[in-house]
Amino acid sequence: MGVVKALRGHREHAEERRLKRVTGRFNAAEFVAVQRAADQEGLTPGAWVAAVAMTVASRPESSTSMVQKHPELEGMRTELLAVRWMATNISGNLNDVAKHANSTGELKPEVEALMTYIRKLARRMDRVIEDIRVLMR
Repeated sequence: MGVVKALRGHREHAEERRLKRVTGRFNAAEFVAVQRAADQEGLTPGAWVAAVAMTVASRPESSTSMVQKHPELEGMRTELLAVRWMATNISGNLNDVAKHANSTGELKPEVEALMTYIRKLARRMDRVIEDIRVLMR
């Protein structure tokens, strides 16, 4: 079977027939940008979008996930999820403190322990943020 020449404005044909379709939706401004880029390449908008998608998908780095490249990210994610869970619990405690203060005009004695806990939590977040910053260099 010979290679079939692509119609004007379409991508070159592949060895294997392309059977899968993907539909993208664009607002008016986005479509104008796609149309302009496609025109510059001499392609239809659909052919241009497909060509760009395959160019990006074919990059070697796109086949390796960020976690595969940097396994320490999974530990950072786990730590951030734990900190998030703790922060959610703190919000309930802060609501209790506010309710008590609003009704009595006084702070509960547990406020200092709660503030210490919040500072400890902030330090944990700072460590993870610093680890991410180092990784991004």
